[in-house]
Amino acid sequence: MRRRLLATMIAFVVRLWIRTLRFRRLGPEVTGPALIAFWHGEQLALLGQRPSGVLVAPISRSRDGDLQTTVMARFGVRAVRGSSSRGGAGALRGLLKALKLGSCALMAVDGPRGPRAEVKPGIVFLARRTGVPVYPVSVAVSRGRRLVGTWDRFLLPAPWARTVVCFGDPWRPVEGVAMETQCAALADALHGARQRAIAHLDGARDLMHIEGPLDRT
Repeated sequence: MRRRLLATMIAFVVRLWIRTLRFRRLGPEVTGPALIAFWHGEQLALLGQRPSGVLVAPISRSRDGDLQTTVMARFGVRAVRGSSSRGGAGALRGLLKALKLGSCALMAVDGPRGPRAEVKPGIVFLARRTGVPVYPVSVAVSRGRRLVGTWDRFLLPAPWARTVVCFGDPWRPVEGVAMETQCAALADALHGARQRAIAHLDGARDLMHIEGPLDRT
């Protein structure tokens, strides 16, 4: 009961925060099944431009994960419990099943505890097994702060900040290429999406067309 009440309060604050942001979305539309790759710490802004359809996300089997599961349910995202450090095999099986049913899987690819901005093999494995595309996504904001006390340097956009969310072109692993090389290639695609978001934000300034967040927020 206490967890549900706390989750409701957190979801209310996040939803209100997102509604203040002035969004511009770049890149292709995403329909399931698909894998959505992003860096830890960019979740808040990305919630405002998440894909439509059935959404799932891997969430750790921990007390914090219990709370996160309840919060994400308020945003229409179903949890698949497990992480690389605990219950990883079960999480991969759950994600494989969800992708085969047409879902979009939202994955912070440098988790659960870093190193920051280093792609872990899980998403490449899923892309190889299912053949679904990976969309690298990143964000840039006109005003905000990174919480330096957190390992992922969580990005907290300032209210009413201009926020560019860039979905890169769909990426697929190449047959026969080593996993380490594939992870590096996806990391490059993520860095490219971030640079495009930054360039658009810097170039548009006050002329940028402003879009509101998704109605589902």
